[in-house]
Amino acid sequence: MNSRDNNLLQKIKDNAFYVALGVGLLAVLAVVGVYTARRDGDQLASNDVDLNRASDYSAITTEEQRVEETNGRTANQTGTEKRTTVTTTEKITTEEKTEEKTTEADTEEQATTEAVTEEQQQIPVTADAGELNFTSEKTISWPVNGEVILPYSMETTVYFKTLNQYQCNPGMLIAAGNGTTVKNAFLGKVTKVTSDNMYGNMVTLYIGNDYSIVYGQLDTIYVKEGDFVRAGESIGTIGNPTDSFAEEGSHLFFQMLQGEEAIDPLLFIE
Repeated sequence: MNSRDNNLLQKIKDNAFYVALGVGLLAVLAVVGVYTARRDGDQLASNDVDLNRASDYSAITTEEQRVEETNGRTANQTGTEKRTTVTTTEKITTEEKTEEKTTEADTEEQATTEAVTEEQQQIPVTADAGELNFTSEKTISWPVNGEVILPYSMETTVYFKTLNQYQCNPGMLIAAGNGTTVKNAFLGKVTKVTSDNMYGNMVTLYIGNDYSIVYGQLDTIYVKEGDFVRAGESIGTIGNPTDSFAEEGSHLFFQMLQGEEAIDPLLFIE
């Protein structure tokens, strides 16, 4: 080893303390740099997290506000719909009550009308005789003006042209043109409106004390069962004769009954 190398080594030895001190400072600076860099990185990451959290919170808050606003609008709309429903229900209820009152009024009016009608139907009973009270001492009026073409005959037989035979006749046939109005012979109540092949359309009236009057060979009938008919009021009109009386021509079949037994009407006609 030469003297120059020895001098260098000697200088290093002489400055070893300062060299070590410099290396130590560099190491410290390196550690500080690394720590600082890591802290700054953590701080930046923390700031990013905080920013993200703030952004998420803002988003959540905004969404909650939107939900609240939507719920508010929905609540308002629901409230409006409920008020509208209540109003509509009240209106319908009012209309139903009005309709019920109208129906009740109509029912009362109908009942009143029926009562008046029933009273009117019963007027003939009280106005004419007070009751249905025909007796053998009373008389009846002619139901039509016409000739008796076949008399009552239950004890002997009489000749029927159309049938071309003799037989008993339980009533009398009074000639009357087709369409002639038939007048009631005595106050009575209609008990039957019937029809058969021999006497055609018939109306039976009860006149009291088991007496009845029968009108046959009718066309139009003006009364119905249950009607009270005064003497002289219209029963109906004469129609075409049935096939059993075609030869006799248009007429009224007029009969009186006491119970179920036929009696002679001429005994009571004025």
